[in-house]
Amino acid sequence: MHSKLISSKNLIANSPNLSLIRADENSKFEFKLWHLGVLIGVPSAAILSYFLYKKLNQQTKPKQENTKKSETKQPERKTEVNENKKPVPLTPLEIAVDKKNQGNKHFQSKDFEKAVECYTDAILNCPADDTNELPKFYQNRAAAYDNLKKYEKVVEDCSNALNLDPNYEKALSRRAKAYESLDKLQEAFEDLTSLCILQKFSSSSMMVADKMVKKIGEKMAAEIFRTRTGLPISQHFVNNFFVGLNNDLIFKNAEFYEKVKENEKSLMKLAIEEFNSGDYSVCINTCSKEIDETRQFVLEAKNLRGSLYMLKCQYKEARSDFDDILKDENASGRLKSNTYIKLTALNLQNGEEKEAFENYEKAILIDPSNEDIYCNRAQVFAMKNRFEDSFKDFEKCLELKSDHKIAKIQKAFFEFRQFYAQLTMYAQAIQSPNLIHESKELKNETNKLENLIKEFSDVPEAYNLYAQILSEQEQYEKAENYYKIALEKDPQNAALMVQRALNIMTWTNDFEEPIKMLNQAIETDQTCEFALETLATIEIQRGNLPRAVELFEKAIQLTRSEESMTNLCCMLVGAKTQFKVLNKLSQNPEANLDILNKINQNKGFY
Repeated sequence: MHSKLISSKNLIANSPNLSLIRADENSKFEFKLWHLGVLIGVPSAAILSYFLYKKLNQQTKPKQENTKKSETKQPERKTEVNENKKPVPLTPLEIAVDKKNQGNKHFQSKDFEKAVECYTDAILNCPADDTNELPKFYQNRAAAYDNLKKYEKVVEDCSNALNLDPNYEKALSRRAKAYESLDKLQEAFEDLTSLCILQKFSSSSMMVADKMVKKIGEKMAAEIFRTRTGLPISQHFVNNFFVGLNNDLIFKNAEFYEKVKENEKSLMKLAIEEFNSGDYSVCINTCSKEIDETRQFVLEAKNLRGSLYMLKCQYKEARSDFDDILKDENASGRLKSNTYIKLTALNLQNGEEKEAFENYEKAILIDPSNEDIYCNRAQVFAMKNRFEDSFKDFEKCLELKSDHKIAKIQKAFFEFRQFYAQLTMYAQAIQSPNLIHESKELKNETNKLENLIKEFSDVPEAYNLYAQILSEQEQYEKAENYYKIALEKDPQNAALMVQRALNIMTWTNDFEEPIKMLNQAIETDQTCEFALETLATIEIQRGNLPRAVELFEKAIQLTRSEESMTNLCCMLVGAKTQFKVLNKLSQNPEANLDILNKINQNKGFY
């Protein structure tokens, strides 16, 4: 199962300067609900429920149960006549059935008000302890109310039916639809989850549940995204963004630092020192004082402050600072092109792809010799599978600066990815899987990568990318060695710890050691969303739902795009709903003894 988790798109995961600008479907190691759905071949919304069913089905043969209420009509009893020619009175149940049948006729003729009256008479006449007919009468009246759009009444009658028969599928389905009409999406999803279990995860029930949880996730994410005021950021995360910008006027720019040191009136020297030490909130305040009070390096201070606002997802403030620089006639071409690059990151985080590529073009018009523009855009092109455009930009970058490390490394690995994909397709076409292992070309291309790593032995990213390729090729032990080297060179890289943990889990099919590594990653960088959501997903598989919920809630607050947040919200809703369904099953232990025993044996739903 785990071998499929190593996505080919992970080559650009966690790459310098791409931690922000990559699209979600290709981002880092997107160990999300949708990917789990693909792995086991079912829609994503019911994944967490499916874990339960999967385990139960593996260990016991399914019992042939019919959970649907029988819709066969009670035979109408003709009034018996005794020897004295006196009619025998109908029983209350027979009267109720007769009223129900009258209601059915009104229902078929679309006289729903009359149908409600007849079904009400049926309910009133039916013995209260009749768990066979009475639930049907409530469900029939709920159907009539449904056509009258009286959804509160629908919920009430379906609930009465389910109190008498908790496994009544029609009542669950109808109540879910009524809840949806009342915009009570969480309650609707709970009913649909129960329905999935009862129907043994039929494709129809799971598709409906999938659509519902997406609605909940989108609504929840939109509200969180709208109301939050910013994100905490780690020093490693910030440095990882800036390291791909050779020409940034502030990040590790010795010439600019010497310039501000000479200006005793400016606070910019202090701001840079605060930035380099990772004290970002204080740095933002110092930049503001430089802009509003000392005013020696206003445009540079706005560039630095806007960069930190953007990284903290304070987009409104970031746009304001960037716009001020781009409109200022005194701003240099290099400062403007650098600002445009950062603005494209903001655009892509907000799904503004068209605006991002327009801003790349504006940057080129202003400063065509800035190699950072081409390197940055090349990575975005690759992320969008536009490899021809990507290679052109990498070549342009290297034409301007032949020793650009990031461009050389990224270009080499993307070229290898293309070669390996074509080789794999050819091997499949001629039905010769051994061709890959026997390929001299593959050995030559692999040697090129290993020589490149030797050339750039000081760059942890080179080891990381090669380890991902090896893991994808199922060379897990060799990948582990390269992950170790990468972490020796970059021990604070939490995302790299996650990659290594996943490689080990895929290799050994064991959770214990990877979980330790994931917890270490979280301790190293509490803002690493990747580590939190990966561990949360594993905790679901282990049946530890409370811990999974805790981790998902933390990850949601750290995600940088609304689309990614929607995915996480869906997983959170799924985990919470599973926990609630389990509690419901526990409240009726006699009826659900079989399934509860199995859940207990497996320590949860997985």
